[in-house]
Amino acid sequence: MNAIIHDKSNIIHKHSVFASLCILFILLAMCINDLPVQLYGGTLAASPIWILSVILLIITLLRNNYYLHLDPYSYLFLNFFILSFTISFIQCVYYYLAEGVYINNYGVSIIGKLFFASSYYFVFFLVVYCSNYLLCFVSKKTFINILTGVSFFLFLIMVIEYIDPSLLSVFHLTMDGYGVGARLRLLSPEPSIAAFTFNLFIMITLTFSKNIFLRIFYVGLLILGNLVIGSKSSLILIVCAGLLVFYLNLSFIQKLKSLILLIPSIVLCGYVTVNTILPALTIDVEQFSSVSTRLITSIWALLSLLYYPLGEGYGTYTVWFTSPLESAIDFANEFVPFSLNLSEINAMINTGNYLSAKSGILSSVIYSGFIAVMFFFLLFKKSFKDISLSNIVYYQKISLRIVLWYTFLSLLLAVNIEVLYVFLLP
Repeated sequence: MNAIIHDKSNIIHKHSVFASLCILFILLAMCINDLPVQLYGGTLAASPIWILSVILLIITLLRNNYYLHLDPYSYLFLNFFILSFTISFIQCVYYYLAEGVYINNYGVSIIGKLFFASSYYFVFFLVVYCSNYLLCFVSKKTFINILTGVSFFLFLIMVIEYIDPSLLSVFHLTMDGYGVGARLRLLSPEPSIAAFTFNLFIMITLTFSKNIFLRIFYVGLLILGNLVIGSKSSLILIVCAGLLVFYLNLSFIQKLKSLILLIPSIVLCGYVTVNTILPALTIDVEQFSSVSTRLITSIWALLSLLYYPLGEGYGTYTVWFTSPLESAIDFANEFVPFSLNLSEINAMINTGNYLSAKSGILSSVIYSGFIAVMFFFLLFKKSFKDISLSNIVYYQKISLRIVLWYTFLSLLLAVNIEVLYVFLLP
């Protein structure tokens, strides 16, 4: 009997070790999303996580006799993928029957575009499913240790990249833009994604750290990392997330009392905005195209809900974008009090490259319309509810709510999700 118990204990231990290693590889793969192989395999190949998740899916299917044990999050991601893909496929068929062609104006097959654009969402499902399944065999303490290890790995990458970026060139498609005083990208294609990845790992590690000195260290590292990466907007979003959580946790009477301080602050911020920020923003808009592109593509996504409530489709958005995008440009020119730099927008229209909103949530809205709105609503609603029901101390719940709000604000305002698998972490 003791031998049988001992054998079972060894089997459980082996499963735990294997699952822990797999979780470690998944988290490390989330940090790597600018591999040069994407030049041949497309943007999906920028991260090794897709091949890793496929291998893990095969292993879990073999282990469970080809049966998927879907948790609520996997179920949500899978249903969103199936529904959005099906509608997009019907839209492709409709376009072919109406126009008699399956090639868009850029000489690309809309069917090929359908599979390419939707593949990211299928990989999201694979990552969520495999991660949640493996976490069933990993203790909370082990998972926190893995998170801590990956956080220090990112810190090490930041130090190496600050000293000599060329040492990490094998992990990047291109090293253009690196030089004296350049913004760091860690292992990501751009600083905004690097900052988001770095912040999520550090913030979650900070949440579960029990040592006061380590907490202080992580807070300092969070600030230092964003300054070195050059992403002040990420720090602003973290502060905004913290303020949202603080305000939402107030009682009704406390919220009314807070208006006494809030109203003068709004007046002061308005004065600073009009006299300082707007003049500086005008210069940025005239000299650079990123602000104009984000503004116009965001309006495009919102107007797209009116033109195409079910979305423009993964395959057909490249032929149906014209009306909502032109309306977005006209709307922005009408109401924005300065001249917009349309060079990047014009390049997107002329070439069809990077034709999407510069926001993860809004780009999904362009593809899938109100289905995407409902998906993200249910996703974050479920996440916030699970935090409230979780068996963790109060300050950890507050901290995780800040992480979730930061994730939501970043996906809405700052980063795209094509290679941003780390947003699945919270």
